[in-house]
Amino acid sequence: MKKIRIGFITLFFLLLLCPAAAFNREKNVVSEIDNRALMESPFEGQEEKDFDLFSNLEAYAEDRIGFRDQMISLYTTLNDRLFHEMVHPTYIYGKDDYVFFRPSDNMEFQDYHVKFADMVKTLQTYFEDRGIPFLFVFEPAKATILQDKLHEGINYNNDWVDLFFQELDKRGIHYVDNTQLLYDKQSSGEAVFNKQYDAGHWNDLGAFYGVNQILESLSKVQNGIHINSMDEFDISTEVMTSLLVSDFTIHDEVPVFERKENVVNLTEQYDREVIREDAYPYFHYTQNSRRQREGAPSALVFQGSYINEYGAKFFENSFGEYVGIHDYQNVFHADYYANIFQPDCVIFETAEYTMLDDYFSYDSMFHMYFNPALSSFKDLPEEAHSLSELKLDLKSGSSISSVTVSGLPAEAEHAYLEMDGLMYDLIWVEDTVFTTDAKNENINMNNIHITAICNGKRLFYH
Repeated sequence: MKKIRIGFITLFFLLLLCPAAAFNREKNVVSEIDNRALMESPFEGQEEKDFDLFSNLEAYAEDRIGFRDQMISLYTTLNDRLFHEMVHPTYIYGKDDYVFFRPSDNMEFQDYHVKFADMVKTLQTYFEDRGIPFLFVFEPAKATILQDKLHEGINYNNDWVDLFFQELDKRGIHYVDNTQLLYDKQSSGEAVFNKQYDAGHWNDLGAFYGVNQILESLSKVQNGIHINSMDEFDISTEVMTSLLVSDFTIHDEVPVFERKENVVNLTEQYDREVIREDAYPYFHYTQNSRRQREGAPSALVFQGSYINEYGAKFFENSFGEYVGIHDYQNVFHADYYANIFQPDCVIFETAEYTMLDDYFSYDSMFHMYFNPALSSFKDLPEEAHSLSELKLDLKSGSSISSVTVSGLPAEAEHAYLEMDGLMYDLIWVEDTVFTTDAKNENINMNNIHITAICNGKRLFYH
């Protein structure tokens, strides 16, 4: 009997040691159970005043303990089966088994949102001064549309949104708010958000309606935009058996739209050469030959997960050429993408719950800067120069090449390159060096003109 007890105790301690023995020390690990990066080191941020090593060590151990995801999964499954309670780091039950993101503190209107409106205005000015229509798009959170399905005791409040829209209105920003449209559709019995699967975004049906409202608004200032119709898609349903990025068991029948019209997908061809933030690498590039023959425009869309996951197929079906860039942090380099893809129109789309410093850096908003349009200097006297005074270097890639210009005056404030009739903003690198990127098909080094704004003059190099 004593041996059995000793054996049991030994087995018990071995089981306790297993998670420690399987401690996860890998770099750049993202947990599939709660869709976030695990803590890299408990010693990060030692220079900060509020650094707490004990709390960091505790958080690091919780993140990296062996079998973490399996233990969380087992714990959440048992709570659901026994008590119908969702104990999950990301999700929470609402009424009638609806699933929402686990709520955090209500966002309040603050200077961040004023600066965000300034940032959108800067983008609009940059593109519209170049004759390129611009539209800002705001997507509501699922909880905003389905507040009646939140459990009692959850004090959900998004009053800051109305104040933000007032800031947009003050600046004359062209925008679409999809909130009322989605609320009306949901209220009329059309499920534009899934009951359980994907607690953060609209579904394909919601994306169909939301993107069409975007297209209809943009078509007021941009000719040739095709508005989608349901008969252009094969529409079916699919039963989802687990929550998005989680193995939490559900049974949810969701709508699925599949485009009937084929498009040419150029994403892989350009993916390695189009620069994006490491944390937000989404990129999508397609051409629709049918829409091109009909005269549909090309569109550059800075977009979040509402479009990345569900809306892209509807833009593909509408535009002749569609370039989708993950907007978080990348939108601060809008001139880089505009140089490459030379769009006919631009959309900047984001969701209600992503207007945070983690996604759009407050500091980056202050440092975002673009060239004024060359046309704004048309009244300055022009001074002719020979292109031979400058050094032009071409760095060729498989799909995208860089043109670097050296030798402009040190006092040059802005610089522009015209090549085969297309205009590029030259982006300052250092000293007298400027650069721009372009698609290889648009490169013609034998037909280049450069303009620099310097000391109240337009220096024209040809």
